[in-house]
Amino acid sequence: MNTPPAVPVIQRDASESIPYRLVLVVLGVFAVWCWFLLGPANPGYALLVAMGTSALEPSLAFPLMRRVTYRHWRVSSGERLLHRMLGVSHFNSLLNFCGWNSLIRRMRGFSGTKAGLLALERHAEAGAVAHTICFAIHVLLSGLALLMQRPLRGALMMLLPGLALHFYPILLQRSQLFRLRPLLEKAGSETL
Repeated sequence: MNTPPAVPVIQRDASESIPYRLVLVVLGVFAVWCWFLLGPANPGYALLVAMGTSALEPSLAFPLMRRVTYRHWRVSSGERLLHRMLGVSHFNSLLNFCGWNSLIRRMRGFSGTKAGLLALERHAEAGAVAHTICFAIHVLLSGLALLMQRPLRGALMMLLPGLALHFYPILLQRSQLFRLRPLLEKAGSETL
């Protein structure tokens, strides 16, 4: 009988602490207040939303890592073609250049061994789900901005930061999952 490997234990993170979550609540209330004060077309408000969703993402990712099921998603080869067309590898190169990927690798603690592949997969899945939730916030605010004054500028101010901060990271995580799945299947068949 083919059973999935043991799920790695995910440690609590600072993003799950009470003070961090209180800061997120205060930031959320401040963002709602600024929506009415500044409006979505204001670049300062767009920056506030971008910072808020970026701060929210870690608080979503770590709890999701405990709940995402083993091999939850499949990434088709057709989607991989979409990744190439949208330049996801160039986005990854940019993250390598600025040092972001090395920071994330240290945070994930990937050992480079077969045993660490499952934990790496779980990190990628949880990161993709958390970025999806944050990108949905940008899309929702962009839709609401269409109902306000200067709707096109407001909608773009809400949507464009979400593309760079969340949409491309979603595609990057899914691209990583596409490359990880064959390695996980090979590692699983070797342990039988």
